[in-house]
Formats: sequence, structure tokens, C-alpha cells
Amino acid sequence: MAIAAISAAFSSTTVSAATPIPSGIYSYEDIGETGTISIAFNKKGDLWFHVFVINEDGHSAELTPEDGKWIPMKGNKFSYNVKTEFYDYTLEGEFKPEEELLELTDHFNAGGTPFGMGMGLTAQYRYEGGSFATADGFMYRLIDEGTTAILIRGGRYSGVIQVPDAVKFNGTEYPVVGIGEDAFTGNYDVTEVRMGAKDQYIMPGAFWGSGIPYDWESLTTPSYVYPDKNFFAFVSASARDDEYDYSMDNWVIFKQNYGHLYFVKDNSKDENAKWGCYHSDPDIAQGIHYELRTYDELRKKMFRGYTSFEVIALASDSQFAAFHRFPSFSRWKYPEQEVPLDLVYEEEIARKFGRKIMYSRRVAELRNENRCFGMVEFEHKGKEAMVAFVWIDYGTITATYTKKTEFDPEDPYSIWNVDLDEYGTPEVLSIALDPQDNPIIWINHPAPESMNLMGLRKVGDKLVPFGEDQWYVAYD
Repeated sequence: MAIAAISAAFSSTTVSAATPIPSGIYSYEDIGETGTISIAFNKKGDLWFHVFVINEDGHSAELTPEDGKWIPMKGNKFSYNVKTEFYDYTLEGEFKPEEELLELTDHFNAGGTPFGMGMGLTAQYRYEGGSFATADGFMYRLIDEGTTAILIRGGRYSGVIQVPDAVKFNGTEYPVVGIGEDAFTGNYDVTEVRMGAKDQYIMPGAFWGSGIPYDWESLTTPSYVYPDKNFFAFVSASARDDEYDYSMDNWVIFKQNYGHLYFVKDNSKDENAKWGCYHSDPDIAQGIHYELRTYDELRKKMFRGYTSFEVIALASDSQFAAFHRFPSFSRWKYPEQEVPLDLVYEEEIARKFGRKIMYSRRVAELRNENRCFGMVEFEHKGKEAMVAFVWIDYGTITATYTKKTEFDPEDPYSIWNVDLDEYGTPEVLSIALDPQDNPIIWINHPAPESMNLMGLRKVGDKLVPFGEDQWYVAYD
């Protein structure tokens, strides 16, 4: 796949008389199923496409030419074949430009379907006005009442991508304001995207599943967000500075999905508001208040697998959502049995820090993966207690973080409650993986009171803390 570079000046994508077919996005919606297909034509008139269909059960079908190849057109028709030892599949397309339609038809010549679950791409897709592609294959949509353009597809390309500051369409030049949602999703060959102007922005999901590393130096670490029991109202504990623009995009991310949060009010400096998290009445809490204005059924699907009891902290940040995904995870919680770390890990941690271990717990693990998060509390020294947080990858301790706390030596209990079955260990609220597969872990802990909620992210062989000054969780 060739590296693509976009210059600031583009040739027009005006359709000639010989090829009266518009490039851009075509879509359809049927009962319980939706689909979109992106179409781009090069200067020779060959096309490239990316089609995606999903149904209400979450089953999907997706197809794009291998290695970003261009497909020859025959009049208003094209054909693309995929053949493996398991199936022989052909997709045929016929454009009906007068009706602004593209008709796709599946042909399963032999074997099974490449999609599974009985899914297919057959449907009539209608052209969405205002979307277009250049001869390089990059796709844009006109926004801001048709005055600016946003890059919405970049899936053909690898290596370093240059986003232009302007693009021409039908003889008119439009400023490019940024990169849209999912523009580079799933393209692991894209390693860098260079913006053409300082004020261009990145929408959430733009680089999900790409090869672009997360730049911790230039992008902020996300803040905690507390939902109410219906996942409608959200409160962020992070106070904003006086120049914060509340109109900017904020997003809540969960599992492998995200949703737009709408600003409601800022109670972060209201001394009359209560400090903490209140699921039954979040309106009384201090912080920045948002709403997720989607209908109930969609919210249930978004939070599938989560409950307000199991997961009470999510992350909100306009840049963060563009780079990360939430995998499924599990954890032990009261009254389930709490499991100590294996003896081999305890011995390794004791040697590493030169202290005897008093208690240990395996706090959480990623489902379907041999990766877990644990903690140990060492024997006290004088008035000092010490705890170590541990990240274990496939049987190897790869990162740690330690915290020391002063305590009353006459108090017989564990300072960190590692040993208390009644209250349990720190609760892992969410675990995210960055594109380098490093974990970001949000933790709620019932004690000590000065450090109830914190986050840890893996950097090299260390777990680096963040957000220690944010809220505790108040239970009814």
C-alpha cells in the first residue's frame, strides 16, 4: 500500500460527462439494519470503496479492496472478487446516477460467507449530498452550511498522512477544519497524521485501531465522569479554568463506543453543592454537568455489559476518545471471594522492594486475556504503611507503582483494606488500552480518605498515577 501525501492544493472532483457518478458517501437504512459505502474515483475513472453494514443485534459485514486497490469500472458497473480456501465471494455494484443510487449485490459463488451471521451487503444505497472525494481517494464532507470541509475517510493509506489546510470541489476551495469520526479507524498502517493548520481539530474515534501512538505530552489525560443510574446525567469532578470553552466537544467513552456529552452547567466552584458522587441525585454534586441526549434503548446498547454498580467512572475528553478503546474486563468484588496474587508474584515483589508482604489481592483481569491488575500491602515499618500496585502481562510483572502512607501503629487493621473481606479491595472502575496496548486503570478505594479515587497508566515499567485530586464516591 503506497504512502499517501496530500498537498494543500487538490484537483477538482467535478464529474465529467463520461463518468456522471458522484464520489462520496452512499447509505441505506432498513428495519433493524443500516449501511454506508464510501466511493472514490481516481483520475483514470477506477473506483475504491469501503462498505459497512450493521444490524440491531450488533452483527456486521465490512468489505474494502485489499491493499487499497482501485477497481476498474465498466460503464456504470463494477465487480470485486474475494477468493480464499473457505469461500469465493463477489460483490457487484451498479450506479444509477439519475436516481443518485448505488445498487450492491452479493454473490456467494462457493463456500460460506466472509461475514458470518448471515450478513450481506445487498441493498440500494442513496448518495448523501455534500460528501465528495478527491482523485487521491481522501473523502470529505461539507459542513458549517457548506462553507468548510472535514476529512471523513482516510482508509486507503499508510505511513505519514498530511491533512491539507484547504481542498477544492467543483471549482470552489473549502478550508479543511479537521478530521471526522472514524476517519482512520482500523488502519494499522497509518503511523502519523500531520495537520495542515493549527486550528484543525480531531473528532473522537478518528484513529481508533490505527497505528498512531498516543502522545501523552501534548494530549491531556482524561478526567473521571460519574453517571446517574440511568446513564443520562454525567458529572466530571475536574474544575475548568476561567477560559474554558464549554461549547467544545466532550465525549464519554465506554467499551468500544462513545457518545457526545452536552454541557449543562458548571457547579465545580459552588460551595453549596455536595462534594462526591450521587447516583440518585447527581444534580446536587459539585463539578461540570453534562447530558448524553440519546434515547433510552440506544443508551442501553451503548452501556451493554455495564451496570451503575459495577462501573461508576468513565472518561471524558475530546482528544482521548479519538485514541483509545475500552475492552471488556472483570473484577472480584464483595461478596465474591477475593483471590490473592500467586506466590511467585508475591516473592518477586518482595525481592524487588526489599520488604515482607502482609496481604495481596488479584483485583481485576481483562476477559479472554491473561492480563491482570493486583496490589500488595507490605508489613508496616514504624508509622509507615506501603502498598504496591502491579500490572501482570501473560505471567510477567511488567509495571508497578508504590504508595506510602502514615498511620497509627496501634491500629491493627490494614491501611489499604487489602485484608478486609467486609469492605474489599480497591475497585477497578474501568481499564482502557492505548494503541501500544498499555493499560490505563481507574481505581476507587474506600481508604484512606485522602486518596479515594485515582488513575494509573503504564509508561515503560512503571504505573504512573494521575487524577489523585479528584472525587470520592458517596454511597447511599
